[in-house]
Amino acid sequence: MLNSIYRMDAGLEHLIRLQKVDEQIARLLHLIAELPKQLASLEEKLRSHRAALDDSEKTIAAEEARRRRLDSDMKDIQQKVLKYRGQSSSVKTNDEFRALQHEIDFAEAEIRKIDDQQLQIMEKIEALQTSRTASIAALAEQQALVEQEKTSAQATAAEQQAQLAALKAERDVHRKEIDAGILSTYDRVSASSRKTGLARVQGQRCLACQMYLRPQIWNQVRSGQLLTCESCARLLYFDPALEPPPPPPPPVKKKRAPKAASPPDSTQEISALAHE
Repeated sequence: MLNSIYRMDAGLEHLIRLQKVDEQIARLLHLIAELPKQLASLEEKLRSHRAALDDSEKTIAAEEARRRRLDSDMKDIQQKVLKYRGQSSSVKTNDEFRALQHEIDFAEAEIRKIDDQQLQIMEKIEALQTSRTASIAALAEQQALVEQEKTSAQATAAEQQAQLAALKAERDVHRKEIDAGILSTYDRVSASSRKTGLARVQGQRCLACQMYLRPQIWNQVRSGQLLTCESCARLLYFDPALEPPPPPPPPVKKKRAPKAASPPDSTQEISALAHE
């Protein structure tokens, strides 16, 4: 525990300001670190749109190749039908005619099947082309967004770096005005998981860790000493200007006046005299 007296003077004001500057620097460094992540997320979306467009192109190409194969098969079967019909005029028996007719019927059934498949392929290609058009538009929109965000990010990064430089310069000014021993304790606690090295006390509590102070510590800190919290190890200070106003006194209850005695009844007086 530090035993040095460190009253609310310029030194303590520099320490309070130092912590505020350090907190601003930490927030700014977090924003600076998040900026590349945001751009990487946009680039990932751009790659996703490109992949979707590539998939559409590949699927359309595959369906077009399948359609061409069916067209070729269709022409081959149509040639067979023409050939069978030409042979039907030269058959000599009913069995030969029926066999030839069977081949013709089978070929025509195959043609109808291919025709149905071609129709399905055309419908699928049409849907894929619509999807490809949407993918092209989405990709162009995402590319424009990425370029816009990159331009904005460059301007933001330059502004953030300027702010960071100004805050670091201000931090150096405050650090030079703080006692070396106190500054060492502040740096050590700030570098820990607590992130801050200074805490204000109020209502006999450390406002950082919310733990109550022992009466002796509480009185010492209120008297102007800069001590460390026994719970979180932060430097403690008291600022009477930030203390809440005292609660208003309870309202005074008005006493009710005693009731006046009622005058005696005249009939009762006469009765009492008669008995005398």
